[in-house]
Amino acid sequence: KFRELVNTVKDIKELKVIVPKKLDSIMRDYQKVGFKWLKTLASCGFGGILADEMGLGKTLEAIAFIQSEVEENENKQPSLVVCPTSVVYNWKDEIEKFAPSLNCIVVSGNKSQREQQKQNIAETDVIVTSYALIRRDLEDYQKIKFRYCFLDEAQYIKNFNSQNAHAVKSINAISKFALTGTPIENSLTEL
Repeated sequence: KFRELVNTVKDIKELKVIVPKKLDSIMRDYQKVGFKWLKTLASCGFGGILADEMGLGKTLEAIAFIQSEVEENENKQPSLVVCPTSVVYNWKDEIEKFAPSLNCIVVSGNKSQREQQKQNIAETDVIVTSYALIRRDLEDYQKIKFRYCFLDEAQYIKNFNSQNAHAVKSINAISKFALTGTPIENSLTEL
């Protein structure tokens, strides 16, 4: 079983996964490989790191993954995207552009606005929020069972003693994926 698992992870190009139809013609070959990497890790019950260089489309690869998981599974559980405040609405725009069938909400704003936005999480496919707000609302997020948790710009948690790192580690998700163009900036402890 262990050898089979290792071979599955090693031979991701051989894995039979299907890119969602709407995205198949949009995605480049290397993005499809990244998509297959996420699917392979998820099928093995792992989380992992997608460390493509900046500008190569990690967001699109993650959106394709989420879209395929929603299409393939009847069990409706939301996925969570945690990212820097500056790209929260970029994520929403990208989801609306590439996977408009996904029900996406942004949790942002003051406390009462965030409380209102979180009312419909059960019917949502994707929740997007920031590292700053995940810390403030951690108690609420810990009560939710997420399908997947994506940590965009994962260098925000490279210090494992930081509040950001502690907050995202306590999120209840089947698997967690880090998206980063800089997995190691200074030392291996960041990884």
